[in-house]
Amino acid sequence: MTTILYVHGTGVRAERYAADLERLTKGLADELPGVAVEPCPWGDVLGVRRPASDGMPPETAAGASDEADRRRAVWARLYDDPLYETRLAVLDAGVDASAVPPRVVKRLESGLRGLPEHGTVRERVGDEGAAALRRAVEELLADEEFDAALPALAVTKVNDLVGRAVTAQYIAVREGAAGPLVTPAERDDLAQEVADALGGTALGAGRKALRTGWRTAQRIAHPAVRRYRHQILERSTPAAGDILLYQARGKPVRTYLAERVAEAAADGGPVVLLGHSLGGIASFETLVAAALPQVRLLVSVGSQIPYLYGMDALASHRYGAPLPGHFTADWLNVHDPVDLLGFPAEPQFPGRVRDVAVDTREPFPRAHGAYWATREVYQAIAAAIERSAR
Repeated sequence: MTTILYVHGTGVRAERYAADLERLTKGLADELPGVAVEPCPWGDVLGVRRPASDGMPPETAAGASDEADRRRAVWARLYDDPLYETRLAVLDAGVDASAVPPRVVKRLESGLRGLPEHGTVRERVGDEGAAALRRAVEELLADEEFDAALPALAVTKVNDLVGRAVTAQYIAVREGAAGPLVTPAERDDLAQEVADALGGTALGAGRKALRTGWRTAQRIAHPAVRRYRHQILERSTPAAGDILLYQARGKPVRTYLAERVAEAAADGGPVVLLGHSLGGIASFETLVAAALPQVRLLVSVGSQIPYLYGMDALASHRYGAPLPGHFTADWLNVHDPVDLLGFPAEPQFPGRVRDVAVDTREPFPRAHGAYWATREVYQAIAAAIERSAR
């Protein structure tokens, strides 16, 4: 009888592993009734342990830091979405764009286009920065949402918000081109220079939008993260920690897998190593490191083997080296193109692995954990097992 050893991925512990194993066993039974699925739960014994303390000092009382925290929270959103504040301002203003004189809109647009050559702004960013600022302004003006917002922004004169939008876009352009890091002081000074160059901000303009922006941003930014740091680390440490621990000291995991292979093959039947994510990496490296002729098939699912191999970051197999002669197992690699953590392997290992792309019907990151809910995966595994038995 063929025995499948299920090697889980990073961060999985007993309760989650049991649920995955149950689903996997049922899915495989529907396709291959005569195959046994055996556990290989390395995480609880060999995975990273949770730290006793996160080292975070007690939460300080609210006070002087509130303003800094609010601004930090807003910038956290602006880095991801430069239109974050201006969008709120437009919604708050309720301006009929058709009623705004075109010359008012044109004045704001001309002011934006002239920023790279404006005296104080140009002095602030320098020649190299001026090119990045010009590109940032063009990208904003080419954005349909920003273009549609110009009438409301022009008539309400919320130039401090526009200044931060321009600055956030400038930072994305400047740092995205491997330019120098823009410091918080440079960021704040530039945002103010841009606002002043556009005519300053009308008294009270955009205050409601700003307060809304602060409240919304703070819910997901640093103050909330700091407050719930222990709970966040409690959930995320196994996932990130297992990867780091395996990269630093992965040999015990590979030794354990080799021992489980020997146990599973005790009745003389063939073994299939089925590894998800980091489990696929460990399974692959176990077969590279030791001769395990009992393993007839390796199945890697949502795996980073090709990516790490391309960076020469695998522990037991150097980039450019052929697979060792004792690696005789067939190899199936299953991935969902939407899963950013799952890679096709054939380009890196031509002629040695069969790639099968599946559709988990989930967006990333859920796609990475949705393979066992996808019938195509079981069909691909069943077909590979049947081929390996010929």
